[in-house]
Amino acid sequence: MITKRNSVFALLLAGAATAIGWQQPTAPETFTVNGNVSDFKDSIVFLTYGTFDDTKIDSAKVLDGKFVFKGLVSEPVQGMLFSRNYRLRLDLFVDKGAVNVAGTIDDMKVTGTPVVNEYEVFNRQVMGNRKWVNGIFQEAYNAKQAGDTTRARLLEADGNKWYAYEYDIRKAYIRNHPSSPIAARELLMYVNNKTLAECTPMYEALTAEVKASAQGQELTKRMALLNTIVTGKPALPFSQANVDGKKISLANYKGKYVLLEFWASWCGPCRAENPNLRKQVEIFGAKGFNVLGISLDKAKAPWVQAIEKDGLTWPQVSDLKGWNNEIAVLYGVKAVPANFLVDPSGKIIAQDLRGEALNKKLAEIFK
Repeated sequence: MITKRNSVFALLLAGAATAIGWQQPTAPETFTVNGNVSDFKDSIVFLTYGTFDDTKIDSAKVLDGKFVFKGLVSEPVQGMLFSRNYRLRLDLFVDKGAVNVAGTIDDMKVTGTPVVNEYEVFNRQVMGNRKWVNGIFQEAYNAKQAGDTTRARLLEADGNKWYAYEYDIRKAYIRNHPSSPIAARELLMYVNNKTLAECTPMYEALTAEVKASAQGQELTKRMALLNTIVTGKPALPFSQANVDGKKISLANYKGKYVLLEFWASWCGPCRAENPNLRKQVEIFGAKGFNVLGISLDKAKAPWVQAIEKDGLTWPQVSDLKGWNNEIAVLYGVKAVPANFLVDPSGKIIAQDLRGEALNKKLAEIFK
């Protein structure tokens, strides 16, 4: 069974390293998304499209499964079709001219320009792997319900392996298609503090045309930002108000170890880590370990309630701008939980430490 999977997905991963002949348009042009989804019964459907910095959303009426969107794009951009309950959800690329979506909710095919068609092939590879993974986890669940925990563990391990394989598919596409705007989008989705070193050669391999696109410019900007906050470099200075409106700055922690902990009241994994943070503060606080919470909340009430409920004793700051929190933007934080451990000299010495990894690092520092 595993051998068959390997052979099937090796073909998907290999992909054709062909150029799709894309060149950035010089002015916006009209696009039309024509939908014909035979079993879609909702009265309205939504389309988002654009770059991260400029995402648009539109809606269209549905009649007998048919709908039409019209708009302007200056270059091919990522999009998503979806219904209110996400029963219909489809990733696609939107490009000038006609983009056609046809089929059923569970099997929609997209056709259009070469970029649109290229993304359709790529996305089917990704979704094929994801469907396979979901099937494995369903088998694992069934085995666990039947009391066969040994088989359930084996299936879960197999599922985790194939879930990770999705990233191999995505990275292979980026490497094989340096002249595609799809590669720029995928790389922007993948690059973060942990993957920066791996992503740098992939970025450098992209063509000048792709880097000059709007998505390519966003990618260039993010790569430059991430290069300023790598481990071993000085932490970037900042100042922000706490719950009482008093400003707290990174400079307050000069000569001390401080963990910059990015979190939010609505973030389950963040809240789950709080008991461990409390424990580490109890153990190492007297020895010089500090935590500064930086919240990505948008409202004060849930932020304060979470602080009180979780028993957080360390300072907290937020500008209540959500994902646009000025410190989060400064540090390139696109997901929470996230953290940066800063030493007494003001240098970043570790990132994204949680659970036992954090405990081990602190034990090394304060041994």
